[in-house]
Amino acid sequence: MCRHRRLLIASVFGFAILLAPPNYLGQTKPAAAPAQTIPLEPCDVPGIRQGVKEKVRCGTLEVFEDRAGKSGRKIPIKIVVFPATGQEKAPDPLFYIPGGPGSSATEDSPYVAGQFAKIRAHRDLVFVDQRGTGGSNALNCDFFKPSDPRSYMGEYFPLADVRTCRGQLEPKANLKLYTTSIAMEDLDDVRAGLGYRQINIIGGSYGTRAAQTYLKLHPDRVRAVILHGVSPTNQFMPRDFPQHNERALNGVIAECEKDEACRAAFPNLRVETRTVLDKLVRGPVEVELKRQNPSENVRISLSRDLAAEAVRYMLYQPGAASRIPLFIHLAAEGNFVPLTEAALSYRRQIVATGSNGMYLSVTCAEDLPWIKRGEGERNGVNTFLGDYRLRQQRAACELWPRGTIPKNYSEPTRANVPALIFTGEWDPVTPPMYGETAAKYLPHSLHVVVPHGGHGFNGLKGIDCIDKLMLNFIERGTTTGLDTSCVNSIVRNGFMLKFPEANK
Repeated sequence: MCRHRRLLIASVFGFAILLAPPNYLGQTKPAAAPAQTIPLEPCDVPGIRQGVKEKVRCGTLEVFEDRAGKSGRKIPIKIVVFPATGQEKAPDPLFYIPGGPGSSATEDSPYVAGQFAKIRAHRDLVFVDQRGTGGSNALNCDFFKPSDPRSYMGEYFPLADVRTCRGQLEPKANLKLYTTSIAMEDLDDVRAGLGYRQINIIGGSYGTRAAQTYLKLHPDRVRAVILHGVSPTNQFMPRDFPQHNERALNGVIAECEKDEACRAAFPNLRVETRTVLDKLVRGPVEVELKRQNPSENVRISLSRDLAAEAVRYMLYQPGAASRIPLFIHLAAEGNFVPLTEAALSYRRQIVATGSNGMYLSVTCAEDLPWIKRGEGERNGVNTFLGDYRLRQQRAACELWPRGTIPKNYSEPTRANVPALIFTGEWDPVTPPMYGETAAKYLPHSLHVVVPHGGHGFNGLKGIDCIDKLMLNFIERGTTTGLDTSCVNSIVRNGFMLKFPEANK
């Protein structure tokens, strides 16, 4: 599970495979669908390319914030539907659940719809902003100052800002009522209100946790599910981040050592990695980031925590991970500029985006309380990442209201629903072991480990294979007969060996 918006979308869901019309022969005729009760109206969605005419429809469902009490404040749940474009329309749509927690499905919708065009030929695409995100009573917090780059380089959760955010949000939200299980009941209300008897789900990262939760609550409502980057409900992040990050970093370094050009350019990479870590452990380094206008140059203090976080986020995508050997090599020589630029960029593009209040409401109820004292700290010993995320997230959760989760929440999801599972070989946050665990309890599942993959697959050659598998799976609704042999042809695009002179 991670905090990100479109990193996963752009790298995995790029479809370019032509499909024959779906074959419904042999399928049981679906029972009558519930009547549609949520009115949808034509609408404009930001992000759709200029000049492209889209028949997009939007609607809102009001639900009780307190679903159990069925009283008090109501909140809107925002819905965007991209109707099927073909004449032969299947009755079961595809629901998209984004990562985070905290990302907005409807904000992602134009990008995902374009990439799911072949699926959309026969199915509606449905995007629902989970409570606390986007247009569904978003729990947004501003932790950083866009005008001051240095503000991004401090704590992951600045505690003074966490307190301020809680005070700003509590008049409009009971922060204990924005957990995954409650949100998935909202989702089922949307399903029923749109008149769908069954749905297909695709979820990435945190979206897989939400999908598994929905599957646990309403298995009869799901026809098929795709899970990419599996986050089990008992992952208890960020407890295991250090060892998963270490495994991924060692994997990328090993691939560099096996690559003739990379090995020649960086023959002492493991030693240099330790050299960089040792230097940062002794204290932050001061780095000047140059801009086109010299008056805008800024001096940044790069800590061990920020440098390690930058490497971790680079490991999310194979394309970014291909720069890690070079960045470490330059830092070992005393040039920390590339690593600092990466740290600042990821703070701006990932940590500072999404609904951070919703992120805290989810993780402070579902993750942090279940991490034993000392357990996560031990995981960070002798690792590049260390335990900083655990320390800072735990401190933030001590200031945040804690919701209640079902007693069986962290138990495995058991269902007979067909499931196609993807994990990246060197994923630093949801490694293949989580995909294997999920598959054990889903007897009609197929787990595919993508060679060289990270949390996403951007930067790999041959990932049209993954596109084809997903498309065929959704059309057929079964993993039986899916030919995964093309996965063996997926390769890395190589490593970056030189950096532009301007940044040396």
